[in-house]
Amino acid sequence: MNTIINTTKSLALAACILIGFAACNRDEIYKKEMYKKVVYLLSDNNQIYTEVYTLNEDEPVKYLSVGCGGSLPNEEEIVITLEADTVLLKKYNKTNFDIDSAAFAKLLPENHYQIPSMTVSMPAQSPDQYVKLPIKVRPEGLSPDTTYFVPLAIKSVSKYEINPEKYNVLYQVVIENDYAEQKTRTYYHMKGTSVNEGSTRETVIAGTKPIQPLTKSRSRVFAGGNLQTTTSSLNDILKNSIVLNVNSDRSISILPYSTIDVVQLYHPNYNKYSIEGKERYFYLYYRYRTLNRAATESAPAEWSAWTTVKETLRRLQ
Repeated sequence: MNTIINTTKSLALAACILIGFAACNRDEIYKKEMYKKVVYLLSDNNQIYTEVYTLNEDEPVKYLSVGCGGSLPNEEEIVITLEADTVLLKKYNKTNFDIDSAAFAKLLPENHYQIPSMTVSMPAQSPDQYVKLPIKVRPEGLSPDTTYFVPLAIKSVSKYEINPEKYNVLYQVVIENDYAEQKTRTYYHMKGTSVNEGSTRETVIAGTKPIQPLTKSRSRVFAGGNLQTTTSSLNDILKNSIVLNVNSDRSISILPYSTIDVVQLYHPNYNKYSIEGKERYFYLYYRYRTLNRAATESAPAEWSAWTTVKETLRRLQ
């Protein structure tokens, strides 16, 4: 009987010793670097990193993340120097648009952004294992119809290696205001009526309209029953678009975007922006006509008939 008990105790002791050894080995594993340390620029699978800049500020600042891989924090400080990339933008346009140059993504104009320094430092033992590169943008004047990039690449690092698959990035700048955003197209449900010049018959208009941001207070939308789609051309936009300017009292000034002729009409319950609970509305009353042919030295401009529109636009969440 005593032999059995002693044997059981010996086995239990051996098991405890083995568990202790296993725990020690596991702790030692966690103290060792499990992966190769490489420095990289954060991006999606298409090597694009997108930040949204609000038109409510003159020069908002967002950030590009520069990371260091590995299972443990970096032992030493890492100094990373970036430079302009010359590869990705050409590749992006070729892949997505081939020879359709009108649709090409563009470099963000230099007067619309500032990078204070192209060098960042990741301190030793950084718990986050990344550092942020600040990029200041002046968003007003950017077009919601254009894809803008700041192409960047890692030029050098003071420690470790550069990830050859994540060393460059297309930093995409998109804009938004309180009424619309560019990153995810903002849609409003339209319902209303229109009356053509020379007629007293009202036509019901309904549909879903995208609205694009232009400035802090201005947004763009197609007039009346015209609906902008993903296949609408630049000529379509210039011909059919009006601008909705929301004033400080939430009244609305309706303005032409390009060649369209628009006249704002009076009604006490219209031409205002309204927040009703969780809903957002534009109430609009105006008449418009579109340019069929521009004036020449020998002939005046030709216009469509006037159309009078009374419409309500409710933002879709």
